Amino acid sequence: MTISQTPEVELFPYRATDQFEDPVQRYSPIPTACDIKDGKLFGIPLKSALTNETLKDSVIEKYITSAISELEHSLDMYITPVKFRENHDYDRHSFSWSYNYTKLDHPNVLSVSSVQLSFSNNVTQPGFVDFPLEYVYVRPQEGVIQLVPAFGTSTSGFLLSAFSGVQFHALRAIGMNHFPGGVRIEYTVGFAKDRVPAAICQLIEILAAINVLSTLSPILFPQTSISIGIDGVSQSTGGFGPKFLSDRIQQLTQERDRLLDVVRGYYQRKFIVGEI
Repeated sequence: MTISQTPEVELFPYRATDQFEDPVQRYSPIPTACDIKDGKLFGIPLKSALTNETLKDSVIEKYITSAISELEHSLDMYITPVKFRENHDYDRHSFSWSYNYTKLDHPNVLSVSSVQLSFSNNVTQPGFVDFPLEYVYVRPQEGVIQLVPAFGTSTSGFLLSAFSGVQFHALRAIGMNHFPGGVRIEYTVGFAKDRVPAAICQLIEILAAINVLSTLSPILFPQTSISIGIDGVSQSTGGFGPKFLSDRIQQLTQERDRLLDVVRGYYQRKFIVGEI
């Protein structure tokens, strides 16, 4: 009986097979509005000076969602599991000499559930060849897969058994070495449930806090000083509001940049290179 997907690979620590200490220290739940108020927004009165209304948790939750989306867009990394279905070009030379080296569109692969070969652009039809998933070799961080014969199968035997069909031989007879979108791949990327690294959760919290303060500071603290002048005598007083918030935003921004550089380095997202 064949497997339904390739084994899930631990993305952090990369390819770990066991953890002998409490794994909770390495992972953290997605931050909530209460987490942010007790953390990065601690000590900041989230109340409008004009209407005396307190900022609702539902509003902060929207900023958390926005922070997750921003992080996923900028790093091409997905926080929760996402399944993709892609078509990649079939190349005869790649199949024969490179074990069908395929660079997927997204990195941090959790598992692969299907690799098929099809010489038709009709997506409603099943693939011509459905490769056993035991043959699929995954390089998760890079987002690369290759087809490697399983134990007891030679490379030549693997190719002959996979391509023993009239359609494939007809293509070979007319010299067809390339077919657009001939390789269909289904795979899942992201972090498994309850396995999101604490550094990424911290980054989400920082991004959400920066967006809250940047957007709402003029409403929470509409003015910082008051001046009174009578008969040539003036007196002024200043509040901590915008200056304090400006300093806090600057601190959070520096923390964001430092942590973002760490995450980019570990998950190889410093340079995102794609096909031209």
